[in-house]
This record gives sequence, C-alpha cells and structure tokens, in this order.
Amino acid sequence: MRLLHYLTAALLFVASCAGQASATVVETFRLGGWSGSAFTDDQSGLFTTCVASASYRSGITLYVQVDTQYSWALGFSSPDWNMEVGADIPLQYRIDRDEWQKGVAKATSKELARMQMPQGGYIITRFRRGQVLYVFDGTNNYEFRLTGTSRLMKRLADCVDKNAARYGAAPGMADAEQGEATSGLGQTKPEENKPATPSPDEAQLAIEATQALFNLMGGAGISGLKLTPDGQREGDLNGLHAVAADKSRTLVTHIFAPGTYTSEGDLMSIIIGDSQKACEEGNFSSGTKRIAEGGKEIYTSYANCEAGDFQLKERVAFIKRKAGGIFVYGVADTYVGEGGGNPISPPDLTDDAFYSAAAEAAD
Repeated sequence: MRLLHYLTAALLFVASCAGQASATVVETFRLGGWSGSAFTDDQSGLFTTCVASASYRSGITLYVQVDTQYSWALGFSSPDWNMEVGADIPLQYRIDRDEWQKGVAKATSKELARMQMPQGGYIITRFRRGQVLYVFDGTNNYEFRLTGTSRLMKRLADCVDKNAARYGAAPGMADAEQGEATSGLGQTKPEENKPATPSPDEAQLAIEATQALFNLMGGAGISGLKLTPDGQREGDLNGLHAVAADKSRTLVTHIFAPGTYTSEGDLMSIIIGDSQKACEEGNFSSGTKRIAEGGKEIYTSYANCEAGDFQLKERVAFIKRKAGGIFVYGVADTYVGEGGGNPISPPDLTDDAFYSAAAEAAD
C-alpha cells in the first residue's frame, strides 16, 4: 500500500510539472530511506524527470524532483490534507538556522503540493548538507530531517544522466512552464551547484574576496594553488566568492555582507555541521575559539574527519570587514596514506601562519 501511494503521488507530481496527461515508470531505486523513480512521457516516449520520496512520522511525505535540465523541486503530501487543486500556497522555508526564504507551492491534488526551487548553488548545497528543513505555511510548522540528501542528489543526477541518454530528454520544468525551447542537458547537475549569474553587488564582493585570497596566500607563503572560477569547481565550492586549490589543499575566501546571516555563532555552527554531515563514515572532531591576532579578534574553528588512510582537516577564520559583515577564510587539507592509493599530503601550514595571514589579508 505504501508503494502504491508513493507511485500515485509521484505520478501526480510528475504530471504537474509539464501538463503531462500520463507518465510511465522506467526505473526504480532505493537509497537509505528514499524511494526513487524515473519517468517518461507516454505521448513522446521521452524521459522527463526523476523523483524520490521519504515518509516521516508526521504522516507527511517529502518529494525531491530533478528534471532533464537539472532544475529541482520539492513536494509535500499528506492523506490528511484537503487542498484546493491549483491553488498557490505561500511558504517560508529554511535549512538549519539559515535565514527564512520565501517560496510558493502549487496544490497539484488535494493531498499534494509542489514547490519549484531556486537554481542557485547555495540552496542546493544547504539541502545536501543541512540537518533539518523547516517549512511554515502561515499556520503550521513542519520539520524534515535531511538524512542522506547528499547521496540522494547525486543519485538523482545519475538517474537523469542515464535515462536521458536512454530515452532522449524532454523539455525541463522551467522550459515547459515558460514555453521556452529546451537546450538539452547543458545545465548544471545538483551535485555541482552552479549558482545563478551574480548580481553587480555579488560580483564586486567576488573581486574583493579574490584580492583578499591572493593576500592570504602571499602572507602565509602558500603557492601552487590554482584559482578556479565559479561554476567550474567541485561539489560545495560553487557559490563561494574566491577559491584556489590543488589536489591536496583548498583555500577559500567568502564575504558575508550585513544582513545575510543571523550571527557569527549561528554561521559557524552551520559550517561545522556541514563538515560533520560530510564525514558520514569517519571519526569526526571539531572545536572553536576566539583569538587576537594583529590587533584583530578572530573567531576560529577546526573540523577533522578521519576514515582509514584518509584525513580531511578544515580550518576557518572569521574576521570583521571594515565595510560591514565578515570575511570568512577557510583552508581544507587532504591527507591520504599509502593504503588509500597514491599518498597525498599538503605542505605544512601552522595555525599561527594561517591566522596571521588572514588578519592581514583584507587590509
């Protein structure tokens, strides 16, 4: 009965995105607590979308949908709901202690609502690595534990790749809703998190952060790292203002402008929580402290993940920005022993050298 309910709701979910009269399930999969399916359009035979769902003790089912353009949507269903079909439902949502975001869900049946999600890399990253999704519909609050979402988004992207190659790709959700011509599979996959084109303000922050990153490397004596443009980076690094990396070390600089975060403590908690969730199968440790360096107060943290011959050591420094907000400097060092393949070990970078260079980087 649960499987039948899932497939019925998923079919309604799929049909709602492009006005499909009917759809066919061409693949099913399970990943932890998630059940997934791939769908084709009955009329054209083209692949349309992949959908996964997880049921919660509240009786609500959460759906995640990724289409041929790697656009994504969330859905919510409950047998206790009785919504007006076609109605728009204003929502607010946030992940962990992030700022509340506004969204609009559409009731595609009396029991099911679907919300198109923004394509910016930040939201996708937070969904993949966050702990809890909070949703408020103006009356009721809902909570969804985001267990396994990092692997889920990659699995959905693989589902899209495989079935688009097998059946051909139908227009994406955004194309179908806006009447635009599809451009094939040229969009960014969920696990790559390519952000939208930055606004002029964001572009200026990126320039400022890039200069600070170069200053940080010079002050700390770091060389050999390659500056990587946004959209060409791996995983969760897209959306950050400046990134330089090689195979063993990644250095980042990001600026949080005033009003874009609640507090330094909340922001640091989110960063450490992200690191802990990514260390799914390893031994994890972390800590924070405030220090004084170069006449500046620096809020620092470390996170360490060890699994067999693999170790990831992350260090972060928050420093107040003269124009308001904060600079976030981060360094992630990867170590791999001989048992894990080719040994990898970055050059030594002491805490003192990193924090001293960070204190001077934005001056």
